[in-house]
Amino acid sequence: MEPEDRTNYYVEPVEIEIYLKKSGKVRTIIKDLFVELIDVVPATESGRKIFDHFRGLDQPIDLMEIMNEFPEYMRAIYDSYYQNIELFEKLSMHFQSGLAGSLDSLRLALYFTELLLKYEPTVASTRYIGDFQTHNLNYLIRKLNALGESFALEDGTVSYLIKRYYQARENDPPDPEFDKLVELWKYNVRERPM
Repeated sequence: MEPEDRTNYYVEPVEIEIYLKKSGKVRTIIKDLFVELIDVVPATESGRKIFDHFRGLDQPIDLMEIMNEFPEYMRAIYDSYYQNIELFEKLSMHFQSGLAGSLDSLRLALYFTELLLKYEPTVASTRYIGDFQTHNLNYLIRKLNALGESFALEDGTVSYLIKRYYQARENDPPDPEFDKLVELWKYNVRERPM
């Protein structure tokens, strides 16, 4: 079932093979799996302060800018991210360029965010910042959706978004269509040649 506003969803195409009994043929169709983006709620006061600052500017949470705006966390940030600081510098440049209108930079920022998300959580994100990488992932997906741009995420990232959706909706009634598409998507991922 397609939502009215696609902006708040990551859309993953799922291949479905259907056996046509009369003709004895197998036909492949594509159905869209709409994974709702679940917002991040920081658990600490410092995280809420940082998130509120960047949300107020309608910008992704830029690690380089956190150190400029909140220098009291600079040491913790550096200690947690020094091994990937060059990637965060490049990501910061893509954020700035994307905010200035570069669609290529928005896509690159999304892919850098996917990569850097694999190194979370850190001491800085757990104690001070909050899950800013997931926030940025959601932010960039929504931004690209709003601009009508196409993009694809890694299977691991899609799996992560599905897991967040299930965690947020664990007390809601099940959605059989969504569950079936997730099951088919997982099957396709397992069967995909490496």
